[in-house]
Amino acid sequence: MIEKTKEEMNREWAERLRAESHWVAQQRLYLLVLVVVVVNIAGGGLSLLAVNMPGQIRVWPLPIFLLAALTTALVSAPFIAFLTLGWYVRYREFENSLKCEALSAYLQRFWSKWLIDALNGSQPVADVPSRQAGTAAPPESQAAPNAFSAPPQGAPADWRNQADRSFELCDRLFSHIYHQQYGLAAFVPPFCILVVMVYAASAIVGWVYMCASCGKPAATCIFGLSVPGILASFAGAFFFVASDSVLAVRRRALNVSDIYWYSLRLLLAIPFALVAGAIDEAGKGATVLTFVIATLPLGEIVKQVRRVAAKNFSTFEAKKDEPDQLLNLSGVTKSVSQTLQVEGIDSIEQVAAADPVTLSIRTGFPFRFTLRLGSQAIVRRHFGDGAAQLLPIGLGDVVPIYLLVQAMDGEGAPPVALPPGAVPQADEKNLIVTNAAARLFPNDNGDQREAVVKMKFRQIAAEEYTLMLVKITPLDPAL
Repeated sequence: MIEKTKEEMNREWAERLRAESHWVAQQRLYLLVLVVVVVNIAGGGLSLLAVNMPGQIRVWPLPIFLLAALTTALVSAPFIAFLTLGWYVRYREFENSLKCEALSAYLQRFWSKWLIDALNGSQPVADVPSRQAGTAAPPESQAAPNAFSAPPQGAPADWRNQADRSFELCDRLFSHIYHQQYGLAAFVPPFCILVVMVYAASAIVGWVYMCASCGKPAATCIFGLSVPGILASFAGAFFFVASDSVLAVRRRALNVSDIYWYSLRLLLAIPFALVAGAIDEAGKGATVLTFVIATLPLGEIVKQVRRVAAKNFSTFEAKKDEPDQLLNLSGVTKSVSQTLQVEGIDSIEQVAAADPVTLSIRTGFPFRFTLRLGSQAIVRRHFGDGAAQLLPIGLGDVVPIYLLVQAMDGEGAPPVALPPGAVPQADEKNLIVTNAAARLFPNDNGDQREAVVKMKFRQIAAEEYTLMLVKITPLDPAL
């Protein structure tokens, strides 16, 4: 067997990118509706066998059929609406912000290996279709600001400039990455699991309804739980799943992990009912307690369990906890900070290092807001809490600092579209640096603090994240 060379593999991968296509909204609709119909038909057959002797049909479980059809339709409707409509709105939001050089800068920052492989297997730069057809390659003096770094192994020497001119290739690569990480293929398995779990829960409730007498509810064979206990547990879980999924769809923040959590929530409905019954041994308020526990998010339940398990947590230990760093960022409230912490982001450094597209998807925040958080995080990483002193003079974000460094070095405006008058003029730069140095280091020597501030500003301007933001978010005059 002849082993393929790296060049041949790269060409095949690039060809696959060119020929790649994805299901449109109508095809997605048919597929997802088919999943719901198949689950109902298969579940109906199993329910029919479960309530009758093999080979002899005595009872038609109509309550199970009707309840399962209603609940599966109600739960799946928000997901189908999101994957056929809201998903594309979210995708266009990123496309509208990541255009041309901005998209190239993003891929260079977070997906450089994939970008290099695509460039290695693509046609020559001169033949790559561009959104600006006929535009000549920029001379070496106008190369990308981050072109000084050594190219990775196997990369073309001018891969950054080549990427900046290969707009169509970047579009295809971003589409491939987005669909692979967040496309239909990622959503279908958890969606199928959730529909099956909803049908199973509905079948249990329908079966209890068929078997329960009209008198006083007695204990069932499901771990000895009463009929009200079973109804309360599944009703609470279903209430949480339906309400939370609708909220996530409305915010266009539905994630694959959310659907897995919903399935787990339904699976834990019966155990939560057992826990509620054990807490209330008399059984007088067990049904209400079961419903309340079932409606709580899993995160809140885990938090309460940890509090009970950590009764010896002293006041001294509580005071030793570090304060919430994220609240120092402009625009971050407690709810925003909690959302970031749920996604594992609890420090300034993590915000500065996170992929803004992925973070925006996982949190549901607007893409531009996520970029602003990353921009502030870069400044705070260099100046600490003193970065707050730069907000009144408009240097709390990296883009104004980058423009100031350009003016300090006499290079003028970078090759991005900027509003008229946004670039600091030559006669303003020294005053701006002096003001910033006085705010950051009020007790230090004037010349020394200005030298330190200039060095820090140049470090911020040279960061890869800064160079990406300069192309994605030109300076807003409102800042």
